[in-house]
Amino acid sequence: MEFLPSLLTLAAMHLLMAMLPGPNTVVVSWLSATASRGAGLRAMAGVVVASLVWVVLSMFGVGTLLLEAGWLYRGLRLLGAAYLIYVGVRMLRAGWRRTVPPATATRPPLGGRRPFVAGLLTTLSNPKSAVFWTSAFLVAVPPHAPLWVYGAIVAVIAVQSALWYGAIAVLLSTGVARQHYLRLARWLDLVAGTVMVALGLKLADEIRRELSVRAAS
Repeated sequence: MEFLPSLLTLAAMHLLMAMLPGPNTVVVSWLSATASRGAGLRAMAGVVVASLVWVVLSMFGVGTLLLEAGWLYRGLRLLGAAYLIYVGVRMLRAGWRRTVPPATATRPPLGGRRPFVAGLLTTLSNPKSAVFWTSAFLVAVPPHAPLWVYGAIVAVIAVQSALWYGAIAVLLSTGVARQHYLRLARWLDLVAGTVMVALGLKLADEIRRELSVRAAS
């Protein structure tokens, strides 16, 4: 019971972070509505695997390494920004090209056989996750915590991620949700694409401002 508060704190932090609208939510939602429930669930699996990658890497101090090697951290974030913009542009193109009825249109980009990769890369494109988890471990986990505590953390993050993003995939792939999507397909594609491009540009602007401050100092 000694480490239960630490586990509950990390679980709450992760759940709140997952619930904030971001690239993961956009990709899982979009694939569920445009392709199929299976595509949404495979994207969810990609998000879960990538989330665990960042959590485990943070346990081994990768977050601290990224902060100390500022050029590496900025480089990875720049690649992440480029990927988010790339995904957003493809969503925008899907919306602009949707000139035929959605029911007969070709399957949108990011669907088909690669939704797992889409979810995986979307989550991996955010190296700030490693820094977040490193900070979270420092705040919530005592230095003397045994190995099983870290195993429990990985399990909790996996279950919560699967439940949250899985619920999104199931909800947005229901008949009612898909009917609403078919009515507003073009506009929802454009909104999803705009959000992804905006997130990518925001990340790129953060890097630009960091470099400006560094150059001025």
